[in-house]
Amino acid sequence: MLVFILFTIWALGLFVLFTDPRRTEIRWGSATAFVGGGGFLAGVIDEFILVHYADILAQHPGWLNAFSILSRGASFVCQVGLPYTFLMFAIHSSDTISKKVKRVIQYTALIPPLFMLMITPLYPVLDFNYWIMVAWVIPYFLVACALLIILYRQEKDPLVKKNRFFTNILIIVPLFFVFTFIYVMRIQNDYDAWRYNSLVVGIQFIFIVAISLKYGFLGVRLRVEKRRLDSTLRAITSGAQIVNHTIKNEVGKISLYAERMQAYAQKTDQPQLQEDAAVLQQSSEHILSMVARIQDQLREVILKEDTVSPSQIVTQVANTLAPYTEKYQIEVVLELEDTEQLICDPVQLREVLTNLGMNAIEAMRSGGRLTFQVFRSKKHLVIAVADTGSGISKENLPHVLAPFFSTKKTGHNFGLGLSYCYHVMQKHQGMLELTSEPGNGTTVFLLFPKKRIVHH
Repeated sequence: MLVFILFTIWALGLFVLFTDPRRTEIRWGSATAFVGGGGFLAGVIDEFILVHYADILAQHPGWLNAFSILSRGASFVCQVGLPYTFLMFAIHSSDTISKKVKRVIQYTALIPPLFMLMITPLYPVLDFNYWIMVAWVIPYFLVACALLIILYRQEKDPLVKKNRFFTNILIIVPLFFVFTFIYVMRIQNDYDAWRYNSLVVGIQFIFIVAISLKYGFLGVRLRVEKRRLDSTLRAITSGAQIVNHTIKNEVGKISLYAERMQAYAQKTDQPQLQEDAAVLQQSSEHILSMVARIQDQLREVILKEDTVSPSQIVTQVANTLAPYTEKYQIEVVLELEDTEQLICDPVQLREVLTNLGMNAIEAMRSGGRLTFQVFRSKKHLVIAVADTGSGISKENLPHVLAPFFSTKKTGHNFGLGLSYCYHVMQKHQGMLELTSEPGNGTTVFLLFPKKRIVHH
């Protein structure tokens, strides 16, 4: 069991490291897993290697001493290093702390671990003073937890916020029990409580698998869903072109025969037949109009890029929507960070924002607040459009990006607005994220990648 837990922890550490080894917080997160695995390495040596291979090791005293020293060292590194690496992970996850301050904290926080190295006998018996350990370990843990929770609450980018939420669940909760079993219980002279950490890690692993399947882990599920939607859009676009051609031909025939019927009815003085022919003529024109509108919305998006101020584009769209927002007594709020330029197609971006704005207005016919935000996150430039309208039900929320899905009953909507917006964002190598609660409104986030951001 200990061997399995050890390899599970180190495998997770490697997996996290390879997601983005250039980011400092990722490296510290991986270090936390490897250092935490040191305790299980000590357990594997003491309870597996030294027990099962006792006869062989008795004949090689040098190997026996080496394994004993490795066990004590691994246990020391785990107990002293785990709170330090966890604190560093939290510190380096913050964007509000400057690099200079992070460096000062990084070296200053090493003082307690180095002090423990000076006062702790390592061999032949590892003998910690756990009262001294708790005096600095618990503050390290609490500060790290507080930082991670604050970062989650302050995050605006929906993708980063979701990632921070699951990071907190998968790290803070298990480490609370790990710290309790390693440090607090040993103050009570319970030195076997660490064995419960195997159960903690096992449950943590199950949660990681469950969250990966339901919400995606490190973007895997997101990519699968987006690819599925991309394929659907391509198939519908191709199919719509074929159907459009066929319908035009067939409706053309209907229109031609309707004209003949109308001429014949007029010639033979049959007013009822003349009315029926007129209805057929109107219906055929209506069908052609609908097909043309669908074809327009499914047309391939071709970008004509320029470097523009996203805040200026948002302001222009807000001004364009003013007659509608005034009509329905909707308050418009602009929260714009005008410090970045964006490489994008300004015409397509204005069309996307107008679509989103009109959707928001339709959800607030009794008044409300329409908010446009432009801000920079760690990974994206984000444009958010939020309303205080009726929101979207949980049943409908997973389908809102699907082509032809619509909850509107006007007869003038084909459910292609959000599909078009998604398609435009895809062309910009970006993403569209949507959050909504019934009765609490909807927020749509347009996430543009860092490579499209141009600094002043």
